[in-house]
Amino acid sequence: MIASQPTSKTLTAESPTASPRFRRRALAGMVLSLLAPTAALAGGSLTDLGTLGGNSSGIYALSADGSVVAGWADTASGTRRAFRWTQASGMVDLGSLGGSWSWSIAHALSADGGVVAGRADTVNSARAFRWTQASGMVDLGTLGGPYYSEAYALSADGSVVAGQAETANGTYHAFRWTRATGMVDLGTFGGTNSSAHALSADGSVVAGWADPAFAGNYPHAFRWTRATGMVDLGTFGGPTSEAHALSADGSVVAGWADTASGNRHAFRWTQAAGMVDLGTLGGANSGAYALSADGSVVAGWANTASGTQRAFRWTPTTGMQTVEDWLRANGVSVPNDVTYAAYALSADGNVVAGQLDNGHAFVARVDAVGSGLITLDDLSQSLADTARGLDNTQASARLQIEGAHGRPLLRQVAPGRKTFWVAGDWGRDDHGARNGDTGLAEVGLGHNLGVVQINVALGLTRNRQSLALGGKADTDGRYLLAEALIPVRAGLVATVGSFYHRGKARLKRAYLNAGAVDASHAKPNTRTWGLRARLDWVDLLSWNGTRLTPFADLLHSRGHMDAYTETGGGFPARFDARNEKSTELRLGLDGQRPLGNGLTLLGSLETAHRFQGRSAGSSGTVIGLSSFNLPGATIRKTWLRGGLGVQGKLGQGTGSLMLNATTNGPMPTWWLAANWQTSF
Repeated sequence: MIASQPTSKTLTAESPTASPRFRRRALAGMVLSLLAPTAALAGGSLTDLGTLGGNSSGIYALSADGSVVAGWADTASGTRRAFRWTQASGMVDLGSLGGSWSWSIAHALSADGGVVAGRADTVNSARAFRWTQASGMVDLGTLGGPYYSEAYALSADGSVVAGQAETANGTYHAFRWTRATGMVDLGTFGGTNSSAHALSADGSVVAGWADPAFAGNYPHAFRWTRATGMVDLGTFGGPTSEAHALSADGSVVAGWADTASGNRHAFRWTQAAGMVDLGTLGGANSGAYALSADGSVVAGWANTASGTQRAFRWTPTTGMQTVEDWLRANGVSVPNDVTYAAYALSADGNVVAGQLDNGHAFVARVDAVGSGLITLDDLSQSLADTARGLDNTQASARLQIEGAHGRPLLRQVAPGRKTFWVAGDWGRDDHGARNGDTGLAEVGLGHNLGVVQINVALGLTRNRQSLALGGKADTDGRYLLAEALIPVRAGLVATVGSFYHRGKARLKRAYLNAGAVDASHAKPNTRTWGLRARLDWVDLLSWNGTRLTPFADLLHSRGHMDAYTETGGGFPARFDARNEKSTELRLGLDGQRPLGNGLTLLGSLETAHRFQGRSAGSSGTVIGLSSFNLPGATIRKTWLRGGLGVQGKLGQGTGSLMLNATTNGPMPTWWLAANWQTSF
């Protein structure tokens, strides 16, 4: 659980209860563990935390501000280890207590994330631990038994720990631990076992379940304080109840209890009202797992009249509603009921997180920023898609070099002469997940000074990318390019140049909001600059009129997109500025062969390699909800380009038209390059 006084948008959830021989009432669909290891609502953020070398990981605790995460992760050897994660340190293995299995798991974090609690192997047992950077993993012992204890909850400052431990007679009792008192047995209601699973922010109140004295050892929910001891919260006439959540001050308890008819109902307990039956959604059963900080909002699961199970949100005013009906009552169009259970609430109760029927984690909210329901898979995908806006600026840079300036020697004129040209490129960019078109138009002027020819060009770019659900990433811009053609020696010409591109992206990030398409919009500015160096060995190879010019071309470019804040939609986001760098080397052959009637066949074949294998990631904040930090897309680093075209006399100058195509890579799938140039 997150045992802290939460901030207004910190999601709080109870961690799974467990004992080695008895109950494992694991919240298997808990939102914090469903997402790992792909895109977790972790550290208050959508972040791929990875593993410790193995295949899986799970998240059970967040700090109050969401910057620290704890849980478990598999190592390369298959061992499961407790971890603590921060943006700065990454995933840190907290180790074990020396057991041969080297196994551990973290269940709880203090509010600042500096203290971790959970369970770890010793030489011949499993023990509750408390971890800090200074002390490392400390064994909290047991209640006299030889084998087992486990910590499930921490106070906000991490000074108080609660959980379950083995006694000398082999039973398992709830405990409360402090440095001063050590592990204190909270007892039972006269029965065999008990377990603590929730703490108030100051650690003075504990909640969980304990067995009464009568036969069957069915547990009852309890609330414990030093003044009152363990207080039986009762049931609704049936044998069993359990407490799973506490308000920040410990005055409100939530969980579930059996009715006299044998059903299970969610409850909310206060000193004044006692255990209040929250009912169901028309069906037989329900259960509560989360409370808002002040205890006024409850969330959990309940059966409907048709027998399905839905996530619910309860307040004294509205009573128990499905999360879908809560959204509908606040103006959100929800075509179908799709939730399964709610396991977490924000401190103010306006954000609910849980699991859908299909097993996916969801977040639903109603507030001034936006309202709706979204799966975290959809949210993370839509956030990652917006990286296309920055990718577009890089694509435009490549097209300047590979398209309009793909054969710089065609611009070369005799010493003392000048040249003027008009060029344009247009094509499709459909490699991988990309789906769009790209193009540019430019005018240029060059002057051969004898020792060097200087060329300057001005151009416009246009790039369109279609995203999922009708989203888009469109970028328009202008660029200035300057290059110098330098004869190095006979037959060897160097081209060096640079360019600067400035543009504006128009982004539409579309996503499913409660089953309907919704979108958020932004118009950030972009900037790209690049440096190029190329060597051409002019007509190094010739055969039967065909002349071949080998070349080596190196391009380094850097792109930048300003930070921006989206508008509209149920889940708008604020994006941090993003930077992309790319270094690419091309080796190839340009060829030409006379066709007669003043026409020349042009051909080109090259292999290209990009030294960076991933595009820039995305980071920022889903406004009012959580931060995110998502990796960029993997890019195929090596690709081929081929081109075939024709050149000939056109009016007072020379025109050319060339069709280019590439294998899968960062370049467009194909594009048509047109050029007209004259010298004077």
